[in-house]
Amino acid sequence: MEIIKSYSLFLNSREADNGTPNNCNFLFTTPIVLTNTNNRFLISTPMIELPYSFSQVNATNNRLPYTYKDAGGTFSSTSMLIPIGNYNINQLQTQLATSLIADILIYRPSSTLTTANLVFTYNSQTGLTTQSITGVSTTQIQLNFASSFVLGIMLGFPAVNSSATAFGTGGTGYAGTLTSPNKVMVNPITSVYLRSETLKFQSNYEAIVQTYNNSDIIAKVPITTLPNSIVYYRNDIKYLISNKFLPSLNLYWSDNLSTLYTLDLQGVNWGVMVQIDEVMMKPTNAYQDTIGHPTPVVPKELVAERDRLMEDLIQRKERLEKEIEAKRAANQAEVKIAENKNLESK
Repeated sequence: MEIIKSYSLFLNSREADNGTPNNCNFLFTTPIVLTNTNNRFLISTPMIELPYSFSQVNATNNRLPYTYKDAGGTFSSTSMLIPIGNYNINQLQTQLATSLIADILIYRPSSTLTTANLVFTYNSQTGLTTQSITGVSTTQIQLNFASSFVLGIMLGFPAVNSSATAFGTGGTGYAGTLTSPNKVMVNPITSVYLRSETLKFQSNYEAIVQTYNNSDIIAKVPITTLPNSIVYYRNDIKYLISNKFLPSLNLYWSDNLSTLYTLDLQGVNWGVMVQIDEVMMKPTNAYQDTIGHPTPVVPKELVAERDRLMEDLIQRKERLEKEIEAKRAANQAEVKIAENKNLESK
């Protein structure tokens, strides 16, 4: 492919014509149009500056349902929330205990359970967490990670809801101490994706949070820094799009966990360089590398005959040019003689 024309767009979400940093639109004063409808556009993002302003625990994954049982009976709750934010594992364990107690007291005001009774720990050598209850009798909690797989990843539990995620004192089928089967991962958002609803991709596919389907991803940005820092990312990968006319450009962000395809940057702006190249599509080499019948050689006699005819034509051309020139000179001489006679007669 040969590049015919290039457009370099330096964009900042602060200057978008509408939308928010999470999802915004840029309107072009002069639309970008193919100079030839047989050509195509390639798009890439050579440079991205993204603030790590989003939260690992966010509005799409901070709810953890659970079932609680004590001497007063059993109830199930779907309202227990972990406040939105970024946590290390010790902070997350402490917040889990605090949120559980606050929610339990809503359904069971008579409960004497406190955070001191919930012993949530983390072993830095094994990378596993443990949950247990102490100081009370016949109290059991079952965490439903099937409905909150992200918090399950963060705490080291698979997405299941069974006695394997239950702990407490008294009763049967409940372990006194619950230990996570997996290592914790408090930063499960390991990459984010810059996407566009404007562009029509020809060969982009994904299977990140849903089954294999068409994709609108422009760039995958790995998260390799700490929260409240800037992620700088260079990307030279170019994607072929079928748009022939671009009056505007939509850009939005998603993470590698949510099926809602939204990433909340919490109002912080970001920047990107977008490169759009118009390229001329050249024919492929299909069937040109296959071995076929050899091309027949032109006989020498025909070549000699061709050369002889060419020489004859050249000679005839030269003779005609000489005859034309002689005729032109004779005509000019006759005209000159006639003019002189006219002058003498006067």
